Amino acid sequence: MASYTTGKAEWASSGGSMKISSKSSLFLIVVGLCFFIGCTNSPQRNISGDSDATFNIISMRRDTKTNVIEVRLDAFPSEWGNWKMYLNGKETAMEGGAGQIVVRPNAALDSSPTGLFIGTLPWLTGLDRIDFPMVGSLQFSIPGQGHSNFFHYNLKDQIVDDDPSEENVQPWISHNGDLVIENGETMTIENEKYLQEGNIYANDHSKLIIKDSQLMMGRGDVPTIHVYIIIAPEALVEIEGSKIFPESGLVCVLNKGKVTITDSPTSIHYFDMSDGASLTMINSQMVFTIGGLLQVMGGHTTVINSTIGALGIKVPAGAHLNVSNLASGTYLDSWDVHSMIPEADYTLTLTKTTILKDDFTGDLAHGPYERGWIFFLDPDAHVRISNSELRKVFIDIVNDNATFHDLKVGIPSSLTYRDIELSNVTVMGQWPFTIKDSHITVNNSDYLFLQPTGNSTVTLNNSHMCEFIPRDFMGAMEFNNAMWTTAGEIIGGVAYHSMSNDFSMKGSLTIDSAVQNNLQWKDATVTREYEIHIAKKDGSPVEGAIVHVNGETAVSDSLGVAKISIRFDESNFKQQYMLKIKAPNTSEIEHTVSFFSETPIRITLE
Repeated sequence: MASYTTGKAEWASSGGSMKISSKSSLFLIVVGLCFFIGCTNSPQRNISGDSDATFNIISMRRDTKTNVIEVRLDAFPSEWGNWKMYLNGKETAMEGGAGQIVVRPNAALDSSPTGLFIGTLPWLTGLDRIDFPMVGSLQFSIPGQGHSNFFHYNLKDQIVDDDPSEENVQPWISHNGDLVIENGETMTIENEKYLQEGNIYANDHSKLIIKDSQLMMGRGDVPTIHVYIIIAPEALVEIEGSKIFPESGLVCVLNKGKVTITDSPTSIHYFDMSDGASLTMINSQMVFTIGGLLQVMGGHTTVINSTIGALGIKVPAGAHLNVSNLASGTYLDSWDVHSMIPEADYTLTLTKTTILKDDFTGDLAHGPYERGWIFFLDPDAHVRISNSELRKVFIDIVNDNATFHDLKVGIPSSLTYRDIELSNVTVMGQWPFTIKDSHITVNNSDYLFLQPTGNSTVTLNNSHMCEFIPRDFMGAMEFNNAMWTTAGEIIGGVAYHSMSNDFSMKGSLTIDSAVQNNLQWKDATVTREYEIHIAKKDGSPVEGAIVHVNGETAVSDSLGVAKISIRFDESNFKQQYMLKIKAPNTSEIEHTVSFFSETPIRITLE
């Protein structure tokens, strides 16, 4: 029974936004384990009505952590390419594009795939925002080889019960909107399957108990990819014998209170420990397909006989870290953070605990995913790391000017900043920088994760940014032959993220289609400047060409360059605008432009 109690009062939820009293919040979140759910129906006839099935679909399973579907075949056909897919008898594209389905073999062709993955871009992203029917029929056809069987499936239920008979299937209790447990209130979820669409806030002196249950969390109206359980100081969360996992997005915990996790296989993407917080985790798991990060920035953390996907630890100002030959895939029988960072201003002990190996491959090999070792380095820390394999190393730049060169992933790289020295360190995931009221330049580097704040200026030369999350950023991004791929969030009005963003972007930049598919935008403004290079067919520049767009006008200079800006917000960042270019003695030409357009824009006049 899911219930709220104050004295003897009780509440059970079925929907709507819910507040138990009225106070706003601080931080918590909880996530959990993922299961596959599928059906293994007997083969049926194909859509054409013929019985020419040359290969059979034998099962479909949905990974509830990632929302990726796996289709198993009895034998993988000898040919890949030019397949056709039919959903409920209707041909459906398999090649992606903005907001579209992608279908690919579940292994490299030379590794003998056993079936197919159904997801979207960037590969492999789940179907959270894709209109894919959870109940229906599926069939494939291969030109010249024939059809598969006509396969009926039902992916509606997320968890397979021990007894799947209809009379024994336990219904889900669902709540839509943020769930707020106020001061002095207790919420208990016990022996329940509970779907929460939106964040959970456990406010001061509140209590959340999850016992022998399944808690599934979806984004609802949350503007970020992450959906949160936010635990305030003096709040208490107890998780026992329960599975906590996402329906959509990434479930994260922001903990400033007290949390216990016992005998619970969770799929938390990351769990953040702040100053004053407490976590005790026993006989449990914190592993997500692309995450499972225990991020310790303060407080008191004890982990016993458990498995985590990654360990992130802070090196505070004045503290020393001197390590070499560090690698992922570590079992720690008895470990104390002070053996690595003697001056750490928090406690962290791991007993009989495994940190998973960083063995991501393919599209997950590099990027914003969590495995192995991660460090958060204060700019005033004293750090020496050599000959080690790390997932990420966060560098904080505060009120400073700095330049970085040749930061690569997957190969040894070196970095020196103040009294921080990394030598022959192989970063597998990202090179992250938090930049506050600073000017930084990064040259010839890849897989950058940038978090600018304040009036910073960030310049990227011949470099690649794979994640961009400005927070209260009022400065400028300047690009010179740069690329932005994979992920981004431009968010305002969210207290646990950023309250405002209003910055500029200019220079030569290519934005990958995955960013267009995945970019989250809310209550923020970006002014993007476009250089328009206008030339004749012979390549000579055109001076005096008039450029119009969105009520603005510019004139090309002697180099044939005109500069024009468009101001974007959440209402128009996916909108196409029409550039109109008119040069002397030529006809007016038109060219579409959007926030995601590659710059410079090159126009050739007839």
